[in-house]
Amino acid sequence: MPTFARLSRTAQAVVFMICASATISLLWAALRVGSETMHPIYMVFWRSFLGAVVLLPLLMRTGIGSLRTRRLPLHTLRSLCSLTAMVGIFYSIAHVPLAQGMAINYSAPLFATLGAALLLGETLHQRRVVALLIGFAGMLLVVRPGFQEVHLGILAALVGALGMASALLCVKKLSATESTPTIIFYGNTLCLPIGLLLALNHWQPMTWHNFGVLAVIGVLSTTAQTFLTRALTLADAGAVLPMDFLRLVFVTLLGVMLFDETPDALTWAGAGLILASTVYIARREARQRKAAATAPKAAE
Repeated sequence: MPTFARLSRTAQAVVFMICASATISLLWAALRVGSETMHPIYMVFWRSFLGAVVLLPLLMRTGIGSLRTRRLPLHTLRSLCSLTAMVGIFYSIAHVPLAQGMAINYSAPLFATLGAALLLGETLHQRRVVALLIGFAGMLLVVRPGFQEVHLGILAALVGALGMASALLCVKKLSATESTPTIIFYGNTLCLPIGLLLALNHWQPMTWHNFGVLAVIGVLSTTAQTFLTRALTLADAGAVLPMDFLRLVFVTLLGVMLFDETPDALTWAGAGLILASTVYIARREARQRKAAATAPKAAE
């Protein structure tokens, strides 16, 4: 058996993506457990606050100078989008079956692709348009408006996906001039005052049980981000995104074992269509980046 270090970069990325999928699924289960005793907005604030505490060692290592920026308005917008995404996702986890909420969450990259075309001027070729239509058709299978009640939990899941997509677009613009630590720090901390104001309406005494659940949520969230970042650093998104479907598998198993939830066939079918279109778009973008990178060399 070869050691992990001897595996190819793509194979290592796949392993990290599987770990990320499993960790995210555990995170969603922990959020559902937490929602039994805490309001989702209360959990959002503590998730952001604990995230800021975790970032303090990074800030101490990089120095205060790493926070200098001329793009504070865009950082603020990104932070607000992230807050909106967390509120939507946390609320939906408390009120929607985990598998259905996860399937809707898969649509965030589709919204980001559409937003990049409408707001950033990126070109949508015919194949990508078809992929988007297939992905949104899959989302309709999951949501099924007119065939089942589109209640507040489902709407919150959609808002969460839109918030994630908007945050991704902001990060895409910021990454041209800002360092990763700067983007992470401002994204996590600028929304804290608003998160606190929202949480005050649902404030409650902190119990040891709730503190333990919040600590688990913080650890799982940080771990998932670490795994995901490593996976996307080692390989193109198109190479590892197929493993993202394991999120639905893992969260379904947790839903069955812990919460007596079983997704129906349409949820699985819709999630499959959404993920297939996302993977196709990611691979097309990867091929286009490679072609753009090799074109100047060929010209020389």
